[in-house]
Amino acid sequence: MSRTNSVGPALGALVLAILAWTIIGRGLNAESGGVLLPLLDGANLIFHEAGHILFLPFGEFFHYLGGSLTQVIIPALCAVHFLRQQQIASAYVATFWTGQSFANVAIYVADAKSMDLPLIGGDHDWNYLLARLGLLNHGVSLGRLIFAVGVVVILLAIIGLGREFFQRWSGLNP
Repeated sequence: MSRTNSVGPALGALVLAILAWTIIGRGLNAESGGVLLPLLDGANLIFHEAGHILFLPFGEFFHYLGGSLTQVIIPALCAVHFLRQQQIASAYVATFWTGQSFANVAIYVADAKSMDLPLIGGDHDWNYLLARLGLLNHGVSLGRLIFAVGVVVILLAIIGLGREFFQRWSGLNP
């Protein structure tokens, strides 16, 4: 395979690195974060809201939890699908999306006690969930932990995509 086939992963790694910088810089703040990040946040919101409906039959607790679960599970399932199809670069992009989704959920978790975020339905999932678990006073700490998980996943995806670029560029990966 020629070095021209390495352009996609190289460009992808660059775009994801810029997005990662934006995500890490945003931290637990709900700022919009440039041009591309709101697109991912919007996709996450669609899957989040659909998750509430999907988990409705499993009771109130899972109805509230289902939004965040689905928001993270969908991109993870995409990553698995691409991996099974041996579309490695696409799998890394979906893995990045999974990490970004974790970081997005972390903002919501950290807001559980203060409830400052503008919400669609008025109910705050994580206020309900953490209150039920007796962890409402630990929302910010839990948000930081979930954010850290997201950042690790994001960095692993960028490293993987960079490795894919290097292998294609050097001719190690046909």
